[in-house]
Amino acid sequence: MTEYLLFVVLGLSVGAVYAALTLGVIVSYQGAGVINFAAAAMATVPLFVFDDLTKGRLTLPLPWVPSLDLGEPPPMAISVLVALLVAAAIGMLVELCVSRPLRNAPVLAKVVGAIGVMLTLQSVVGLKFGTDARSRVPLLPTGVVEIGGAKVPLDRLWLIGVVVVLGLLLALWSSKSRAGLAIQAAAENERAAAFARLSPYRLGMLTWVLASVFTALVMILAGPATGVLTPDILSLLVVPALAAALIARLRSIWWGLVGALALGVVQSELQFLSKTKPWWPDFATQGISDAVPFLVIVIVLFLFGRSIPTRGDEVLSSLPAVILPKNKPVNVLVLGLAGLVLMLVLSGTYRFGLITSLAMSLIALSLVVLTGMVGQISLAQAAFAGTAGLFLSKIGTGLPFPFSMILAALLAAGVGCIVGLPALRIRGAQLAVVTLAAAVTVEKFILSNPDIADSTANVIPTPSFLGIDLSVQEGTNIARAEFGVMVLIVVTVAFVLVGNVMRSGSGRKMLAVRSNERAASSIGISVAGVKLTAFALASFLAGLGGTLIGYSRGQLSPVSFAVFVGLSLLAISYLSGITSVSGAVLAGASAVLGIVFVFFDEHLHLGPYYALLTGTSLILTVILNPEGLVGKMRSDTRRVVTAIRRQWAPRRRETEVQVAPQPTSLNRTKRTREIGDVVLRADGITVAYGGLTAVNDVSVTVRSGEIVGLIGPNGAGKTSFIDAVTGFTPAKGKITLSDDVISAQSPHMRVRRGLVRTWQAGEIFDDLSVAGNVQVADDIGNDTWKFLRDFVRPTRPASEDVRRAITLMGLDDVADRRPSELPLGRQKALGVARALALRPKALLLDEPAAGLDTSESLHFGELLRDIASTGVGCLLIDHDMHLVMGVCDRVYVVEFGRLIAQGTPDQVRNDPRVIASYLGTTDSPGGEGMATMPSQGVTP
Repeated sequence: MTEYLLFVVLGLSVGAVYAALTLGVIVSYQGAGVINFAAAAMATVPLFVFDDLTKGRLTLPLPWVPSLDLGEPPPMAISVLVALLVAAAIGMLVELCVSRPLRNAPVLAKVVGAIGVMLTLQSVVGLKFGTDARSRVPLLPTGVVEIGGAKVPLDRLWLIGVVVVLGLLLALWSSKSRAGLAIQAAAENERAAAFARLSPYRLGMLTWVLASVFTALVMILAGPATGVLTPDILSLLVVPALAAALIARLRSIWWGLVGALALGVVQSELQFLSKTKPWWPDFATQGISDAVPFLVIVIVLFLFGRSIPTRGDEVLSSLPAVILPKNKPVNVLVLGLAGLVLMLVLSGTYRFGLITSLAMSLIALSLVVLTGMVGQISLAQAAFAGTAGLFLSKIGTGLPFPFSMILAALLAAGVGCIVGLPALRIRGAQLAVVTLAAAVTVEKFILSNPDIADSTANVIPTPSFLGIDLSVQEGTNIARAEFGVMVLIVVTVAFVLVGNVMRSGSGRKMLAVRSNERAASSIGISVAGVKLTAFALASFLAGLGGTLIGYSRGQLSPVSFAVFVGLSLLAISYLSGITSVSGAVLAGASAVLGIVFVFFDEHLHLGPYYALLTGTSLILTVILNPEGLVGKMRSDTRRVVTAIRRQWAPRRRETEVQVAPQPTSLNRTKRTREIGDVVLRADGITVAYGGLTAVNDVSVTVRSGEIVGLIGPNGAGKTSFIDAVTGFTPAKGKITLSDDVISAQSPHMRVRRGLVRTWQAGEIFDDLSVAGNVQVADDIGNDTWKFLRDFVRPTRPASEDVRRAITLMGLDDVADRRPSELPLGRQKALGVARALALRPKALLLDEPAAGLDTSESLHFGELLRDIASTGVGCLLIDHDMHLVMGVCDRVYVVEFGRLIAQGTPDQVRNDPRVIASYLGTTDSPGGEGMATMPSQGVTP
């Protein structure tokens, strides 16, 4: 029991260090909206400054500025003050140069910016202070205190007490002081805070400086509790801190403090058990404590996350535009021959650099698929590559090449799917936190574990194919041409196949998920399936790159797949262009030990500064050029070509006017509309948000060929009703489509059964063209077969349903344009066209006439009759009473979530309850209120 108590105290002291970082992360997030992945790196710099001062040297974190020998160490208080001033300066610089420019940037840009700061500061520390481990000297009182028979270091007790007191003071300041309340107000609603004359920039500066100084102070006081002093180890302390911050949901300082302390205790006790208990498995003694934050993060985010964003959530990707490859055979042949010539001409370190570039380009391509195409931020791709290398070493000669390589990559894909499971409920920066924790776990628990991955025992056998020796080395030749050609062939085939997928129906579904997960689910796309497929494909590509790296090294080296290797590759991929295949090629060439690195190192002698150049370039790119180098070159080229065409193209006559075509009728001959059996029945639908009941026991039926209206004032619960029926909000009640009860089915499965909806705000996919938005309907169903087919047969003509829907809604003239370029009315038409292409049994239309003028609304009513004449049952929500009363066969009226009237338009128009509660009183019993009632706005 004594040992358990001792390790509890030791764990609390480690947890106190986590707590300092956790509270810094929470405070900076509340003030700036950025999850600070660089929190530990920012504290490392003043920590090294302080350590040098205790040795009589003043070293400022500025490249090429020499240290100043002070002769003897200054007083301890002066040393601490100087280090805290450095911490404050770093906080100010990060806020001014990174956080402030990225305040309204997409989540990916904020994550990449924080990682850029992390890499830059780590490289600065390595250049200025060296990478050798330094021992820490206790700053707090030392000695030993006996507690319950356990001899506990006194400095650890002091550290726990100081952090708890400082944390409680910080929590009180945050909840009681004017500045703290202002920060919380800005975190809840920055626009409202600005109206209240609270400057978000001043608050951001305050939080960054406060978080930086607070964290640095605790790290200085911690002394030996942080272990040895090295740049990389200290930077990764941010992982358990992020785990505790997510326990607090990035809001509560109290929960962050408790979560960090508890996490430290759990890690400490696990270390004690793994080192002392005979029943503990040998393979789990190394890195077990590093796996705890990953498990905590996954559990917390899975419990609090949502599979599909709800109304009010941020659903738009706001990522750089994807550049789809054309995969023209001539281009592939020319580039392949150029690579072959280069491989044969180069030799020695340059050929080895080219081989490394090709292998790393596959890992960069995995980021293009996962982050560029699907918008899922992953920091674990190098870990997947290392996992494949480990599997390859375990397979050994059990399978011949290339089957061993493919199997190892497939196994890595399986690991990627496991890591990607949290992506089914979380997204954005939180997913980045999960994958970073996963990368640390793989490196520490698997790749660096001698019981699992012994680098001396796990030798990777030399590949050979059809009797051809494909080994990388022969005597003094470190890079044989045969091996290089093999790598070139593997990479070329992988790029061609992935390029096919990107421009296929599977690629359209990926872009739809990237654009808007909720809208993707509403047209029958399995968002979870697309995400897991992307994780599997990306992990396979990373694993393929890892096997090639393994072959080139001859054995598994954890250093080749360390966490910071993966972060550096993400930085280079974003810098090059994370949304294009060409960007992956450029990223591979620019990777560490790649061909560009070899040139910089051998000719410019900049190898030691390469990480610093990468980090600073990443920060500049994410702020000034988020498209990346490839995207910038492409956009510049497009502008030049457009200017030349305009210069030489004949001028159009000034009198020429182009008029957008109106939606056309479904058929030239009007069809007689026949109302058949009930196609949609919603019985007793009830929706509650906390203590508020938005929909209370509402029942609605819609028959085939029938147009049914659902009206009510703002806040009546109309859209909540549709959300419940289509599965986008939890609800009670029974939903039947034709004869099938679909109440328990997911939204995308309800769509595949024939229940389709449109949205108030359009919810279109701006990453796809207008035609692409509608053509996604052709890609629904048979997901696995279609995905495999798309590798070899990527393009197929649009179906008749898609072409008819585009023509029907008058979108032929804008089929190749981006939806954001269209006016609101035509965006609504696009949403209807996309729904019609799915051939629905029941179509639920939410404010389809919003943004239309009177003539357009009348034409839409005529169009709606044509749609219903095909047998589709339509449920219409709209505030245009002329449209509703003119086109609907029956109308339901809701008020405060309750059904108050139903019947024909005339019956509803004259119902006293409707007149009193919705229309207002009129002079005549018949009432003209319904006909003259103005639009009520957008339904919440």
